[in-house]
Amino acid sequence: MSKITPENIKLKDWIRVGARDAVVCHIYEDEPNKIEIVYLDRNRAINEDAQFSNGEWTFVYDGPGGGYADNIPRLYEFVRVLRAGRKY
Repeated sequence: MSKITPENIKLKDWIRVGARDAVVCHIYEDEPNKIEIVYLDRNRAINEDAQFSNGEWTFVYDGPGGGYADNIPRLYEFVRVLRAGRKY
């Protein structure tokens, strides 16, 4: 499997951000290295921004910077993908 970079990323792609598996839910057109992801934390779906830096995806903010994706209608389809689990 090839590494997902800003050049080939798509919505609903699975990526690794730090120690977390995440689903891409938004790609910022004005900042090509920045995306929004959803990931699970203690069975809660969280949305947060990530960026591609030094060859890897990292969180944009050091501390908690996300919201509860389960409560945001525009993210429902991505949370469904996340909760269905990663298919290898």
